[in-house]
Parts: sequence; C-alpha cells; structure tokens
Amino acid sequence: MSTLAVTFVSADRTLWTGEAAQVVVPAIDGSMGILPRMQPTLAVLGQGRVRIIAENGEASEREIDGGFVSMDQDVVTIAVDTAARHETSR
Repeated sequence: MSTLAVTFVSADRTLWTGEAAQVVVPAIDGSMGILPRMQPTLAVLGQGRVRIIAENGEASEREIDGGFVSMDQDVVTIAVDTAARHETSR
C-alpha cells in the first residue's frame, strides 16, 4: 500500500510528521482529499480542519485559519500560521 510522507508545520514548530494514508485539508474553494499517487497539487488553504489519517487508521485533526498545501510524488507539505489541536479520533 502506498503512503504519503507528510510534514505539517506552523510558523514556530512542526505539528505533525510521518507516513499517512490520507490527508484532508480545507482549500479555499472547498474540502480537498489527498491520496497517494495523485497529480502534483498546490492549493491555498482557508479556515477549517486539517485531518491526517495515519496508516493504522488513527486521525489527527487541527483547526487552521489559512496557509497552503503542496503535494508532489507522495510528499505532502502543509504550512500554516497557527493551528489548534483537536482530539485524536479513530
């Protein structure tokens, strides 16, 4: 199974890094899901929740208010100014 190498950073620290099965981000024009082997993508993020689903099914969520996401060759970078943590769910 393919995975995504994800780095999620804010202005002052790394929020999450590791392998993920899927990432969902709040692009300014709607929610966007990112899966392995997708076309390269660059998007501006709006207000909403970033959800990173690990290989084992655990999800990490953070509320954000803008930033950007890039994806190329299964490497995802999410950069935001600030992010508030949400409970991890399954």
